[in-house]
Amino acid sequence: MNKILYYLIKFYQKYIFTKVEKIKSDLIIDSVKNKGQNCHIKMNSKIYYRDRLVLGDYVNIGENAHLFCMGGLKIGTNTQISRNVVIYTANHNIESNCIPYDKSYIKKTVVIGKSVWIGMNVMITPGVNIGDGAVIGMGTVVSKDVPAGAIVVGSQQRIINYRKMDEFKQKEQKKYFYGLKYE
Repeated sequence: MNKILYYLIKFYQKYIFTKVEKIKSDLIIDSVKNKGQNCHIKMNSKIYYRDRLVLGDYVNIGENAHLFCMGGLKIGTNTQISRNVVIYTANHNIESNCIPYDKSYIKKTVVIGKSVWIGMNVMITPGVNIGDGAVIGMGTVVSKDVPAGAIVVGSQQRIINYRKMDEFKQKEQKKYFYGLKYE
């Protein structure tokens, strides 16, 4: 009896759960109108104000992402975003007649460049620009602009190094995109 149950569970995990996950992911990406080709958004991601989200080609967004796009969110070609990433493009107005805030929002667009890698559990605040080829390390809170090619880590958003941008540009011209190569 235990073997039968084991094989039933394996069958469910391999076929049924995988199909359901794919259907849910497809529904999310299909609801984004301004997207390039071969974009993927994994299951359990939440996207608010989808009409203000713009995705380049080959963008991948991992599970449990939380994208609040009220102020506008632009994500460049071949950008790879890991799990549990939170991106906000608007914040409550604390200068209002109410405390701690009222129903109005201060909107600031977030722009993420091409071929950026954003690690797991990253948080990005409204108004931030992340340059092409930047790498944002796991758990980083990004509250100010990140230059192209910068590798940023930690709660203080320290730049610890830079990519070799000449090599980066060559790879970009040849379309050596993760999102294209590993669909």
